[in-house]
Amino acid sequence: MASPRLRAVVNPKLKDPLADRFCEAVLALKTVEECYRFLEDVCTVGEFKAMAQRLEIARLLFEGHTYDEVARRTHASSATISRVRRFLEYGADGYRLVLGRLGARPAVRRSPLHPH
Repeated sequence: MASPRLRAVVNPKLKDPLADRFCEAVLALKTVEECYRFLEDVCTVGEFKAMAQRLEIARLLFEGHTYDEVARRTHASSATISRVRRFLEYGADGYRLVLGRLGARPAVRRSPLHPH
């Protein structure tokens, strides 16, 4: 099994005082209900649904499902699935961090999240 990749530095394009404050606001939420209430005020329903869909795509890929299975379950386009896969494999490890904390089990690797 591959060792976890830790990235010590946050992407400088994201990091600024307003982004810090936003992250602190998310961390201050204590329940799912509070999270819904905050996100309803912060983003559109479409933006919220898209983020939820991307997390589900990441979970399914992480657990070893094929692109076809992911598309069938999430109704996501192949472009969205590919983008999530790319971030899951080569991103900042945010998906892996959250999925691990949510109890997702990584697939036994055949090849790195091969589409089929």
